[in-house]
Amino acid sequence: MRQRPYDPEELRFVLNEMVREAGVRMLFHAWGCEPVMQAAAAGADAASSNPQRITAVTFQGKQGRFAIRAQVVIDATGDGDLFAAAGCAFDLERVLPWLWFRMGGVENVEQAIATGGWYFHTPGDGRVLLPWGASERVSRKIDATDPEDLTFAEVECRRQVMAEVDRLRAEVPGFRRAHVCDVASQLGITESRRLLGDYVLRREDVDRTFDDTIAVTGHWTKYGARYAIPYRALRASKVANLLVAGRCISVDHRVHHATKEIPPCIATGEAAGTAAALAVRGGSTPAAIDVATLRDRLRRAGAIVDFPD
Repeated sequence: MRQRPYDPEELRFVLNEMVREAGVRMLFHAWGCEPVMQAAAAGADAASSNPQRITAVTFQGKQGRFAIRAQVVIDATGDGDLFAAAGCAFDLERVLPWLWFRMGGVENVEQAIATGGWYFHTPGDGRVLLPWGASERVSRKIDATDPEDLTFAEVECRRQVMAEVDRLRAEVPGFRRAHVCDVASQLGITESRRLLGDYVLRREDVDRTFDDTIAVTGHWTKYGARYAIPYRALRASKVANLLVAGRCISVDHRVHHATKEIPPCIATGEAAGTAAALAVRGGSTPAAIDVATLRDRLRRAGAIVDFPD
């Protein structure tokens, strides 16, 4: 039986249902703005390990500004928006953006690929995915936290997508009658802010084990290299109840190439969520939870928290 094409809208529906059935309160159409900080405890100084807390996070919606209180906050923004606003230390990398797009109506996809083009056969007859977006063509690197830079990149990348579509139709066999199916709704950004947390995972930590490892990842540019991600790389040093997950965790630029990928982002998200739940249930901070319990919970859920033998 022929399998019908993958539908991202169906996947979105399924994920929404899974979240709803788990008892999670969903809130769309609101943009996280700033954390509401609690002043440092009496007697705390700049050298204190965790002198501050986040009591709530403000959001902006169509009805105005509002705040959500939380005992533990997880920054999974990808760009570190919350930890930056909370005053945490971070590194910032400028990057070249890109914009993927798909085309349909390609007469012979395999033949087109064989000509040496950078296309992927994507679900659906005569459809290709083009991970082209201008890394080698955009005139300058951008700061992905700067609206002016993002605006420049989006306009430039869309212009180049349409120029590439014209070139493919004119020069590549099979594309003469091809059409644009869709263009990515967001720019491809590999890196922006990276937390400088309780531990910064560095290039020389390859194959190193940690007592507080909560995830393990390979390195897509260096086959055979492995990194254990310690729980400390998810913790913000100066904010007691803040955890970070995803591509902006506490790693150096080299290790970021490994930890920014989807599998480790999923793994650090699961670890941060589990740690937050343990902290809330125990009435403690993320730094005070029992890491052995965290690792055991993750292991029982199927997470990989140790290097395979």
